[in-house]
Amino acid sequence: MKFKTQAFFCSFIIFFSLLFFQPLKAQSHSFEKKIRWSVWGGYSANSIRFLGKTEQSQTQIFAFGFQKAIKTYSPNKRLWYTADIIPYIQFDYPKRDENNRRVSRSGFGLSPVGFSLSNFISNWYAPYFQTTGGIIYMEDNFPTDQARSLNFTFDITIANSFTINQFAIIAIGYKFHHISNAQTGLENPGLDSNFLFLTFSIQ
Repeated sequence: MKFKTQAFFCSFIIFFSLLFFQPLKAQSHSFEKKIRWSVWGGYSANSIRFLGKTEQSQTQIFAFGFQKAIKTYSPNKRLWYTADIIPYIQFDYPKRDENNRRVSRSGFGLSPVGFSLSNFISNWYAPYFQTTGGIIYMEDNFPTDQARSLNFTFDITIANSFTINQFAIIAIGYKFHHISNAQTGLENPGLDSNFLFLTFSIQ
């Protein structure tokens, strides 16, 4: 466990070093675009006990995204405003108030507030860090009967973008996703997912 923790922090340090590295290559046409529309999906094979208390959940998510450049810090570093519409998210998990019987619950939501910091190094290497927050409405009280249907979310993302041409971009990465009712229900077990995701964007 100690080795895994050290490996994670080393990877995190390397990622942020590359994020703030000043590239020598000239900009591509894709960097000049300031609005992006995207579709993305992700899968989490397991949930962890970190902020949330619900473990062993397999989670799927599908969303549409919007990005707008709001500040350029250098010729290759940019801050974006981001927002997502989430028409589908589904959790398959052990429901603790039913003797850990596995159940499936789905919902939909919106992440209206988010920011992404990107660094364009080359067409094939453009790391970015992103965080968003929003709400998810589940089909039933989630993840227990004493919780709530309306839940709040936030996520932290590290990823890399690949520029296909001046109109299309593909990104792959990791997203830590937390969902809970923020102590507004009688119970608030919460759930933390570890998504691997793929994004396709046009600009």
